[in-house]
Amino acid sequence: MRAGGEDAAAALRARNCLGATALYEAVRYRHVGVVDLLMSEAPELSALPTEDGSSPLYLAAAIQSLEMVKAIVRPSLDGTTSPASYSGPEGRTALHAATFNTRGISREIAQEILNWEPEGPALLTKVDSSGRTPLHLAIRHSSDSVIDLFLNVPTSEELARMSDNHGSFPVHVAAIAGRTAAIDKLAQKCPDFYEMVDAQGRNLLHCAVQHNQYTLVRYICQNDTFSMLLNAVDYYGNTPLHLAAKYGFPGIVSLLLQTMTVKSCIANKDGLTAQDLAIHELLPRREAYYILSQQYLTLSCLRDSGAIVTLDGLYNYLANVKPEMEEASNEEDNLSKTGTIGSVLIATVAFAAAFTVPGGFVADDHPSAGAAVMARRFAFRAFAVSDTLALGRREYYFLGNTLLPLAALLTIAAFAFGFHLVLGAGNRGLLVFVYTVCLATVLLGFPDIWVPWHLGLAKAIWRRTGWRGLVKIQKSRSSLDLLRQLLFNFPRSFLFRYLAAPLFVAFVSATFVIAIALNIALPNY
Repeated sequence: MRAGGEDAAAALRARNCLGATALYEAVRYRHVGVVDLLMSEAPELSALPTEDGSSPLYLAAAIQSLEMVKAIVRPSLDGTTSPASYSGPEGRTALHAATFNTRGISREIAQEILNWEPEGPALLTKVDSSGRTPLHLAIRHSSDSVIDLFLNVPTSEELARMSDNHGSFPVHVAAIAGRTAAIDKLAQKCPDFYEMVDAQGRNLLHCAVQHNQYTLVRYICQNDTFSMLLNAVDYYGNTPLHLAAKYGFPGIVSLLLQTMTVKSCIANKDGLTAQDLAIHELLPRREAYYILSQQYLTLSCLRDSGAIVTLDGLYNYLANVKPEMEEASNEEDNLSKTGTIGSVLIATVAFAAAFTVPGGFVADDHPSAGAAVMARRFAFRAFAVSDTLALGRREYYFLGNTLLPLAALLTIAAFAFGFHLVLGAGNRGLLVFVYTVCLATVLLGFPDIWVPWHLGLAKAIWRRTGWRGLVKIQKSRSSLDLLRQLLFNFPRSFLFRYLAAPLFVAFVSATFVIAIALNIALPNY
């Protein structure tokens, strides 16, 4: 090509309307052979970026083409180092681009760039417009092998201590992404990792909690190496427990409270404890009336674990709750109307079912005139109980959001038992199908009821306050006082609130199974 004279050389250096050269376009269209040829004939083209600052090497790394990266960074036949530019948009380099693992070859591409002398190794400490190094991006987007590669170079300790424009160190990025292995490696490089805080004074545990990284928080709570992080405060005085309460992460609150070294009595700079924040975040939201909401579960765990409420917290809440209530009133009215409609529909169906019983009534000339024909059948009794409870639970309007799902469950049960009576023993296959569908609806249609136990909230309460915290009963001096607590406190206890619904579902499911078994063994029972 060079033998073609000045015109051919000018053609090679020509750019299109975006400032891209022939080499850049060859990379963009993934023509490996053309890239190899152009790097042999005109390697200086690799030093010419486009108008947005993107170089051919950056593009080759971004599209994860190992062959083109090798062709661009390799020395010429006479041993001359490649003149390639490593620049990319927004201050990023080709090594930044190599960390985006889309084809599983990020490590090979990154290794090839690092082997490029003399530019490659220096790219590890180059930052983009946000102050992020390639290690920051590798932790977010690459495999552990790429992180290991970056942390096994001579400058790795310096790299691990570089923060971005928001003050976030690589260890913060690892916490946000939930990269446990990366945190272990970074902690080895920086033994003072607990002193590394971002622009808000937050350590890695603060970041893990804020981004709901449950697995990582559990790992930190179980590892004594990170014990100094558990009660550390940020610039606002918030501990990790404060943040978990503020953002409504009951699983993480449970993990922290299960760790006995975590203190729930610490107040932040506003004088608020974790429970103060949980109360402030919950009310006056609609979910204050729904005991399975994330915020309500968070508050329940803190309250039953013995966390304290401060006078400052109560004062601040009372000062702010009125304007918040006014802002939320319109939304609350609409939601209340929706709940009322659902409640009325369930009540209507339940009331109508009581006077339109399956199988009809006994004729007037019979001694039991007016009674239900199938009154002695097991399915009829189950139908009557389900229908009555569905109607009764509808009446507790102040707990409507909690009891409406159970009322709906009972309506499903009444439907199944009513169908059983109507179908009779002659349609056993259809009857089993109806029960199976209703059973699946009961078990899978209300997944929230299993959440408190899945999150281990009871375990946290048990460790902090023992069995008395679970049943909300304090030491009593007399049997009368114990009886009073059982009557008034136990219905508001964690055990009653969150065990009743699963037991209720289990009871209805067991009744379905018994009904199927009786229909097979004793068709007329």
